[in-house]
Amino acid sequence: MKRDDAGLVNNPLRANIALALERERARRGLSHMHMAELFRTAEGEKLAYRTYIQTVRQKNNVTLTTLQIMASGLHVSVADLLAGGKKLTQWAHQLDENAIRKRLAHIIDIERKRRTLLRYEMAELIGVAEATFMKLERASGNISVDTIAAIAKALKLDPATFLFSDKVPPSADPLFLTHPEA
Repeated sequence: MKRDDAGLVNNPLRANIALALERERARRGLSHMHMAELFRTAEGEKLAYRTYIQTVRQKNNVTLTTLQIMASGLHVSVADLLAGGKKLTQWAHQLDENAIRKRLAHIIDIERKRRTLLRYEMAELIGVAEATFMKLERASGNISVDTIAAIAKALKLDPATFLFSDKVPPSADPLFLTHPEA
């Protein structure tokens, strides 16, 4: 995604994440420094304060891995951070970064087949290199929110909710699309 003259990227996911972080910070009554302290990895390493601040200022193209660290620290779901307060079905809140990668791969596969496109044509449509498309298709790599938003834009889908839509048929992989109510 391209930057404007002020150096900002027009990505609604960045805005949603920043809004969710600020809401949580205000709800908890924390300073930015104390908010950043909440973000530790399983190994006890902290997410850099700079990463947190750049994310709040929407100047950072965060990845799903970084979002998972933030969501875990706040005891919210990655979906909560991406959706920006939009109402989601309960199962969406159970998706972790790996499940979201798999879901994105599934959506891309469905759309590619629906449009009867070859892989390189789909890569061109969503604006990524073929190598990146292959990673997306295999649900591998550390996908950024700018890539997710670009895919949504190319497919004319709402970037905040397309990953969590009930309209997308489930894949054969029950590990990432099991609905707890079922």
